[in-house]
Amino acid sequence: MPNQPPLPEAQAAPARPKSSLSTRALKLMWRNPRMAHTLLREEYRKKIGIQLDRRFRDGLSGPPANLNLNLTRRCNLKCVMCEQHRHASDPTGLPWYDPRRELPLSTWVGLLDQVAAFRPRLYLTGGEPTLYPHFAALLTEAKRRGFVVHLQTNGTLLDRVADSVVAQNVEMVTVSMDGPLEVHDAIRGQEGAFRKTCAGIRALVAARDRQRSPGPIILINCVISKASLPTLDQMVLLAHELGVDILQVQHTIFNTAANVARHNRALSPEFAAREGLDLIPPSIPEGEYYESELTPADLPFLLSQLKQAQRLAQDRLKLLFLPNLPLDLIEPYYLDLTHPFSQECNAPWKGCGILPDGTVSPCLHLVAGNIAAQPFAEIWNGPKMKRFRQIISRRLFPGCVRCCSRSFP
Repeated sequence: MPNQPPLPEAQAAPARPKSSLSTRALKLMWRNPRMAHTLLREEYRKKIGIQLDRRFRDGLSGPPANLNLNLTRRCNLKCVMCEQHRHASDPTGLPWYDPRRELPLSTWVGLLDQVAAFRPRLYLTGGEPTLYPHFAALLTEAKRRGFVVHLQTNGTLLDRVADSVVAQNVEMVTVSMDGPLEVHDAIRGQEGAFRKTCAGIRALVAARDRQRSPGPIILINCVISKASLPTLDQMVLLAHELGVDILQVQHTIFNTAANVARHNRALSPEFAAREGLDLIPPSIPEGEYYESELTPADLPFLLSQLKQAQRLAQDRLKLLFLPNLPLDLIEPYYLDLTHPFSQECNAPWKGCGILPDGTVSPCLHLVAGNIAAQPFAEIWNGPKMKRFRQIISRRLFPGCVRCCSRSFP
């Protein structure tokens, strides 16, 4: 597979100072003194707190360090690896796909007041979160309470909200981008998506410069796929040219039909009822998983692209990988679903997703409660979350095989 030429404008872009990112992070902490508390709690939970809970608390957990607020399932794109647009006709009856059941602003604000004491990092996501009708107002309420906010977006509407995102001192924005123009538009299912996303990133950088603000820190997330593989190295140069701080290359989250069938037999309605779990079956529906197209012949080129990206990122921007796999584990990651990776997942102790209708779900279509009907604290350490943690402590389900929230190395 030939290595495509890099973008000429990105080659010409000057290197940014190595200290710029860390300096701006310190300035963000100065603007929001509660940011240090949030970051320290994240590190404590990651390195000490979760392990203590797993060992001594039998399924109970300290307060979450992160909350994923899925504000809406509305989206203006149709990405090939995403299940959301496949639910346009709502064949499953899942309530969180119905825009008429999206939570009102008051319920989200009530949640913020309930968790303000321990200030988890808030991930505002979706769908496309900027399509939530009360997005701006919720952002205002979150920042008024001193929360650290991480916005995840496809970037096509960023130019509309860039000034307010900067003015509200949002700490981080992650923008999904899969490659240069033809690659990105093909994967995103919309002609012109690449140009809109680039315009959104440029608008955010311009607003940051205009307001002389240290934030937000801007991260591009690029998912590895058969289509994006030839242009992974170009993404470093493109991200640098756009003024982005971090490029994150994400290994594909994927599954196979055979493994999904095995999973649904393991996490069946009968198993869930027997274990005291609330499951909306099937745990992984048809259409809610992506099958990787990478073959053994692609692996040498993938490895060379990752090494080239690392080389190009030097003195340009910070490069991250998710999950952060050693090079010798990339082949089994993509080609061997039976490889004996670690069976540890700390996600149910770290945080949870709250879906657009208020459903609290750890993952896998399991339901722990609903914030519109119960206080969050009752759900977080309620019997369903507690039992799920007890089960996950022993061994993961087959469907967890390539989830980015679990441990690999």
